[in-house]
Amino acid sequence: MSELTIHDIATKLESQSNELKELRKAMTVTTNAPTSMQIEYTKEIKSKIFDQAPYLRFLESKGCVQSASTSQVGFYKENNGSVAQFIAEDDDIPEATSTTYTEETAKMATLIQPIDISMMAEMGNTVIDLIQREIDKGFINVKNMADSALLQGDGTNNTFKGFTSQVTDNKIDLKGEGISEDVIDDMLTKIIDGNGGNVDCIVTTANVGKQLKKLAAPYRRYNDKIDIGLGHRVNTYESMNGSEIPILIDANLKSDSTGNDSMLFVDSSTIEVRELMAPSVIENIPTNKLGKRFAVANFITSQNIAQFRNGFISGIGKK
Repeated sequence: MSELTIHDIATKLESQSNELKELRKAMTVTTNAPTSMQIEYTKEIKSKIFDQAPYLRFLESKGCVQSASTSQVGFYKENNGSVAQFIAEDDDIPEATSTTYTEETAKMATLIQPIDISMMAEMGNTVIDLIQREIDKGFINVKNMADSALLQGDGTNNTFKGFTSQVTDNKIDLKGEGISEDVIDDMLTKIIDGNGGNVDCIVTTANVGKQLKKLAAPYRRYNDKIDIGLGHRVNTYESMNGSEIPILIDANLKSDSTGNDSMLFVDSSTIEVRELMAPSVIENIPTNKLGKRFAVANFITSQNIAQFRNGFISGIGKK
């Protein structure tokens, strides 16, 4: 067996020293790099989300919000095709109008709420957990922005297209007139009978909700509350087929430029929402200030894959 020389020992020690330096460098880089952590929230915080972003929470309860593995998501949009019909025993089979499916892709939109906490503020407060409070507020703000985009995003300013931009077939503009029972029933008839839709949610504003209560006074078409499975009870509208359609009053559904409101008739089976990253805390963001920087971020997009099964009444004035 050959003996180790002093040169061999020195070479080996130098090699180990270099390996330790590389390991230390890697550990330093890993520790200082931004990291993401998905947020697990209490029931109280989730309850606030329903109060402030009820449409998004409703879609979540219906299983419409699913995870994605890529930043580009593919959807198959359906165009209405043939309908069933009766024929005589010896009639020829009628020609079919094929249902067509259009493949579309959508890129994830990035929602972010930055959080800066100064060292002085953190050290000087022993009563309130400032970081956790700001993270909770960030989560609520991100959910509110997502809810707003799902309702009325127009695809500009880094957003995606929401309900009001995607529904094109069943639209009515009241041009400042108040809502009426006939208008609502006509829209439901067009969606259900004409397009095979199943409206399981109506989204509108507080102003329109007030008008609905007045409509209900004589015979209670604006019925008692119904539990929609989220621990919350909401008012309903009685459809012609006797079903009770939940009415969500969503503050994120804004009035138009003339101050008029809108009412959305939603078939949730046609709404697909994809998240590459659910709302998560991004930690260790580099900062040149004396403090800490975080962010709550969400990668999300959506598509209405059968818009003809939904409806949209705009231009609702104030009575």
